[in-house]
Amino acid sequence: MKFLLPRVFYLVARLLHASYRYEFQGREHLDAARRLGGKGYLFAIWHQNLFAGILAQTGQRHTVIVSRSRSGDPVAYTCTRLGHHVARGSSRRNHRDKGGKEARDEMIEMLQTGLPGAVTVDGPNGPPHEVKPGIIDMARCTGIPVVPYLALPVRYWSFRSWDRFRLPKPFTRVRVIYGTPIVVPPDTTFEEFPRYAAAITEALHGLERQLGAASTASVIRNPGAGETG
Repeated sequence: MKFLLPRVFYLVARLLHASYRYEFQGREHLDAARRLGGKGYLFAIWHQNLFAGILAQTGQRHTVIVSRSRSGDPVAYTCTRLGHHVARGSSRRNHRDKGGKEARDEMIEMLQTGLPGAVTVDGPNGPPHEVKPGIIDMARCTGIPVVPYLALPVRYWSFRSWDRFRLPKPFTRVRVIYGTPIVVPPDTTFEEFPRYAAAITEALHGLERQLGAASTASVIRNPGAGETG
């Protein structure tokens, strides 16, 4: 079962991906990010939009961090099969900090080669829609701009999970939008991180408003499993 689940997850993901119709907006912001950093870009995405976000980049290689926990295995396997470079932290509680640092260092090394990256800024366990400092630190260390990123299906199931995880329904349209790049200067202090976290948060909320999505708060506060569309 340990080895079967990731393969089943990947096959289901490929079947769903083949049924989706993608619409892209804001590609000029990717070009701007490349000009600013000279080494690509670093996507910032909410964990609840991870599934659509991964599939929308099929054919475009990125580097991503995935937990070494068993629940992360299907995501890591799928990302690898789709051609992405996966950096993984430790699943052992007493080694969590060391494993996380190793994954971060590996991702920074890959970003510096010019490979774009993607980070679920509130993952892997929340709180939901709260930007953690990791992406800000990586942007500061590499000089690579952060690009707010949203892949939002028109019709989706919303799960009773900490992030109200969104699974696009088969044959739905997935709207993909890239936001204005956010540059974190190399001399940024840790005390300044909250300012950039707030900027990323507002940018991601702004992308949802731009696409006319339901408010984030109404989705997060809904205590039961639900669906939209």
